[in-house]
Amino acid sequence: MKYRLMLVKIGVKKGLASKYALLFWLFSILISTTVQYFLWKAVLIGKPNREFQETISYLVLMQILTVLFPKTSYELNDKVRSGDIAIDLLKPLSISTQLLWEGIGYSLVKFAIIGVVDMLIFFWFLDFKIAFSTILMVLVTAILGYFLYFELELVLGTFSFYTYSIWGITTFKEAILLVLAGNAFPANFYPSLLKKIAQYLPFQYSYGAIGTLAQHPAWNLFIKIVVIQLIYIVAFNLLFKLLFKHSANATVIQGG
Repeated sequence: MKYRLMLVKIGVKKGLASKYALLFWLFSILISTTVQYFLWKAVLIGKPNREFQETISYLVLMQILTVLFPKTSYELNDKVRSGDIAIDLLKPLSISTQLLWEGIGYSLVKFAIIGVVDMLIFFWFLDFKIAFSTILMVLVTAILGYFLYFELELVLGTFSFYTYSIWGITTFKEAILLVLAGNAFPANFYPSLLKKIAQYLPFQYSYGAIGTLAQHPAWNLFIKIVVIQLIYIVAFNLLFKLLFKHSANATVIQGG
C-alpha cells in the first residue's frame, strides 16, 4: 500500500506541474458549457424546463467524466517509445497497477481544479435538488466507469508494441465514443437502432449509462449497469493481460 500511495503522490505532482494547462482546460470547458447552454436552449424550445435542466446537467456530467478519466494508452505508448517500459517491468508492482495509481493521483488534481467547478455547475442546473441515493448510485457507477475506461485504455495501449504511434487508434476510439458512448449528447436522442447497439457495447457504460442513471435514478437500472460494468472490467483486464504478455515477450525476443 505504501508503494501505491507513492505512485498516487507522483500522479499528484504531475498534475500540479500541469496546473496552468488544466486552468486553460477549465476555461475551455466553461466556454463549451456556455455554447451548449444556448444551443440546447434553442433545440428544446417549447419543451418543459425540467427536460432542459436534465439535458444540460447530463452534458456537464459527461464533461466531468471526460476530464477525470485517464489517458493510459498515451502513457503506455510513451513508456514503450522511450524504453522506460523495461525499467517498469522490473518494479514490484505490475505495469497496470503502476499506471492505475499514478492516474488516480493525476485525476485527483484534475478534479480539484476542474471537477469541483463542473460539479457546482451540475448541481446548480438541478437547483441543488438531488437525492442522496442518486448521488450514491452515480458515484459508484462513475468509479466503476473509471476502471472500465482504464482497462479499455490499457488494451489500446498494448498496440504501442506494434506501431510507433497509437494516435490513429486513439482517434478512432474517440470517434467510436462520440457515436456510441453518449458523451456528446443524451442517449435518448439516439436513433432506436443505434441505441440498441450501444446497449450491448462497453463504451456507453463508461459515460452514457451513468448520465441516464443520474437523470432517471432507479435501483434496478443501477444494478444492471453495475453488473455489466463489472463483466466488461474483468473481460478487458483478462484481454490486456493476454495481449501484454504476448507483446512484452515479443519485445524481449527482439532485444528489449
